[in-house]
Amino acid sequence: MAHRAGLPRLKNPLAIELTMDLKSSPDSVKNPHPVSRRSVLAAALGLTLPAGSWAMCASPKENGRWHNVDPKIDLAYIDVKMIDCGDQVLNGEQTQTRYTMRAWVRQSSGKFYGRPSVAANYRAWKGQQWLYGRIPTGGYQDHMWLHAEEKDGQPHLHVRIKHESLDSKPSASSDFWFKR
Repeated sequence: MAHRAGLPRLKNPLAIELTMDLKSSPDSVKNPHPVSRRSVLAAALGLTLPAGSWAMCASPKENGRWHNVDPKIDLAYIDVKMIDCGDQVLNGEQTQTRYTMRAWVRQSSGKFYGRPSVAANYRAWKGQQWLYGRIPTGGYQDHMWLHAEEKDGQPHLHVRIKHESLDSKPSASSDFWFKR
């Protein structure tokens, strides 16, 4: 590589040294550490990668398997999963962040039955975001609202269910707490 007159010759041509006079501006910075070739290469690669490769979704606080704190209740477990991250554009379309929830109930035999997984989404309720899903339970449609909260210094899942009757039976509501 040819050396230009007036510029200092660097041992590493990709090394850049940031030096600014602190007297010239209060915002000036002195960095005596040169940027390495590896850093420059990593930055260059990062700038050329498609936007999808920068995708990062945070797992929701409700994510995971939760068990009912009351072992006498039939609704024993709830599984929440994030199945797609919606921070990408594919074929010109913004992708959606998608969640599922699945309820596990204790049968009279003592075995667990997993109701089918259903799509879930976040909805605002009383100034907070709750994960909402509708789980069919036979003669009822369970409208389940889930919200992760700290309780006694531990993560808990607050579960509110509106049991909507699909026939002449009365509708009802339930309120539960779950732990990991």
